[in-house]
Amino acid sequence: MAVRKTYERNSTEELIILYEQAASEHGQAQDRGDYRAGNPAADRIGAIYRELRKRGREHQQKLLPLLLSNDTGVRLWAAAHALEFEPRQGEAILKDLAKAKGIQAFNARITLEEWQKGALRFP
Repeated sequence: MAVRKTYERNSTEELIILYEQAASEHGQAQDRGDYRAGNPAADRIGAIYRELRKRGREHQQKLLPLLLSNDTGVRLWAAAHALEFEPRQGEAILKDLAKAKGIQAFNARITLEEWQKGALRFP
């Protein structure tokens, strides 16, 4: 059984850096079609986001600068999570990402569809 890392002792600034690193790693793995490498990164992103949410909206909002990242994977994850606390910003980024081709554009489209149906659940 895998041991789950908790992030309670990390500062919010450290969490944002770890989130960005994991989102980039996940996006790169998806681009390569290496889902086994991407899954642990996705798990880390979920755990980090849960910690940010537990700390409150002002901590979640520290993700917003990641919406401007040059890294598509980082923008995609940050936009998806932003739907929960800044939906207009999250939707705008996801719509932009959905216009491209590839797996990340596909993920952006699916995320938007699930959000619009009210079926998107946050970790």
